[in-house]
Amino acid sequence: MKHQIAELIANILKDLGVPEVQVEVTVPEDASHGDYTTNVAMKIWRSPQFSRPLDLALQVKDRIRNQESGIRNKEKDQKIRKSDQNASGKKAERNILSDIDHVEVAPPGFLNIFLTEARLISQMDRLLKSAEIDGKASLDNFPNSPSYFKRGVGGVTKRVMVEFAHPNTHKAFHIGHLRNITTGESIIRLLESQGSEVIRANYQGDVGMHIAKCLYGILQVQSSKFKVQSWKEAATLSVQKRVEYLGEMYAAGSKAFDEDPAAKEEIGEINKKLYAKDPVVYDLYQQTRQWSLDYFEAIYRRVGSHFDRYYFESEVYEPGEKLVRAGLAKGIFEESDGAIIFPGAKYGLHNRVFVTGEGNATYEGKELALATMETTEHGKLDRIIHVVGPEQASFFQVTFKAEELLGIVPPGVQHHLIYGWVKLKHGKMSSRSGNVVLGEWLLDEAKKAIYTILERTPSKDISSLSPLVPRSPLSPSQKDEIAEKAAVAAVKYAFLKVGTTSEIAFDIKESVNFQGDSGPYLQYTYARCKSVLRKANLGNAPQPPLKVRGGEGGVTGLNPEERAVLRLLTHFPDIVAEAARDFAPSTLCTYLFRLAQSFNFFYAKHQILGNQELGIRNQGKKKSAALGLHDSRFEIHDSAKLRLALTAATAQVLKNGLYLLGIETLEQM
Repeated sequence: MKHQIAELIANILKDLGVPEVQVEVTVPEDASHGDYTTNVAMKIWRSPQFSRPLDLALQVKDRIRNQESGIRNKEKDQKIRKSDQNASGKKAERNILSDIDHVEVAPPGFLNIFLTEARLISQMDRLLKSAEIDGKASLDNFPNSPSYFKRGVGGVTKRVMVEFAHPNTHKAFHIGHLRNITTGESIIRLLESQGSEVIRANYQGDVGMHIAKCLYGILQVQSSKFKVQSWKEAATLSVQKRVEYLGEMYAAGSKAFDEDPAAKEEIGEINKKLYAKDPVVYDLYQQTRQWSLDYFEAIYRRVGSHFDRYYFESEVYEPGEKLVRAGLAKGIFEESDGAIIFPGAKYGLHNRVFVTGEGNATYEGKELALATMETTEHGKLDRIIHVVGPEQASFFQVTFKAEELLGIVPPGVQHHLIYGWVKLKHGKMSSRSGNVVLGEWLLDEAKKAIYTILERTPSKDISSLSPLVPRSPLSPSQKDEIAEKAAVAAVKYAFLKVGTTSEIAFDIKESVNFQGDSGPYLQYTYARCKSVLRKANLGNAPQPPLKVRGGEGGVTGLNPEERAVLRLLTHFPDIVAEAARDFAPSTLCTYLFRLAQSFNFFYAKHQILGNQELGIRNQGKKKSAALGLHDSRFEIHDSAKLRLALTAATAQVLKNGLYLLGIETLEQM
């Protein structure tokens, strides 16, 4: 809708003699400022014709009003020319003009556009009929839409790889990893909603000094937490306990490395043996590596993520070293004190070592092999997105440039999507010191908090409107399902609702607040909508048989609360497209919270079922069997149809929106 309005205004400006300009249309938070608004007049007003931006805005308003009148008169007389009907541009312009109710101008030159009630209601009706995630086609015509999102010639969908999660074996899966996987999952779903084919990749560190430190701890340190004499005894522990054991051993090995020169030397020897696949330590390495991978899979299942390809450092260190030496022969790299470096200073970047003096590829050198594997295995990729913390910004600037010069990945294809640290009161977590906050611990704590809320809440559906439909107490399995899904929603939403690059100080109490800006609040609102539809016998209908139209024979005179919800529903496709374009799940979070607030305010103020208010605006209307509302207690009029349709559309948008955030809905809470 936004791009249609932008095109309409751009054409009017062209007719007014204004040079070609890009019109930015936004959605104002305050509904009194319109359903859409633009400040284009304030950007381009300086010309001989207009002394103030307000003058230009008024001219645009008059043109829209005059064109609206002309279109409506033609439609009324049924004299629209066939040539107009066959001209897609004119037809689209005519359609958007029919959808505009009026335009207001606000100083110093804002154009505030209000849609007709018919448009709002028809958009809701379209949402009800749409079984797929809405917003798919929006980016094809979105202003400033990056080329890697747009579909190619013949409708070929662009191919994107998202590389995310990145936990290292033999180390903890901490809350930073949880934010990473939450961010990556949502970005993937947003891109898929716009028609992109997305390949899910996970690059994991399974070689290096952190492995040697952990193995040293296993071989030399007695566990104080687990009563096991050897790693073979530790193998009998549960998957989670085995990983906790590895975490304890890694912390012990790191401490020894920092404090004991002899231990530091021994850890270095273990690292060399690992690269040489020495049988003395390699069997231990393989077994404990699998412990980590098994645990990671359990986490992925819990948070609803999966991967198409797992890459490991152990796959890329040898080919990475060869690629660097080949680049050295081409003059792309240079030798320095026995090492091979990339002379980044030539390109305004840092100089970085790609192969050490010992002949081993560094992280940078391994990255070259990783990029080669990704691009050869999956064919042409239009975009590769790396979801990685801010500390790697300089790293990626250098490796992207090196890969470009080597001809591995063209310029502009790769993007480092930064996510901010999740901080504790004493700073960011560290698995080296043993005080790491595990991702699963955070999920479990949120689940405990949800359980506490469920235990002190009466055993009835908290989304219930009235005692008309009795509820039996929740069973233990129902409580566990609610607590688990709400806990995952609480953690994910708390990560996603802030800007991706922003740091987070996680607050469990705030994240599980059913009355605030939280995942459980959105789940609760969805459950409330579904409760209403169940009472109206619409809960199981795949597509509620609601046909509501504005204008003659339909509902007119929306109240402010109804219009507020309908207005937000209309914006959903644009919001999804914008969130995908900007890699910004927070944009969608803000929208869904506003929609839930708006619906709950409407719900609290107006009766949806029953006949106290609903018979007033449409006296004498017959009960509609087509609605599937067969309960004789309810007198169903057009207003009830509208409100039930509004409720069903809100539920669908919440479900679709939560899916895009990687959050499951709950039918009851």
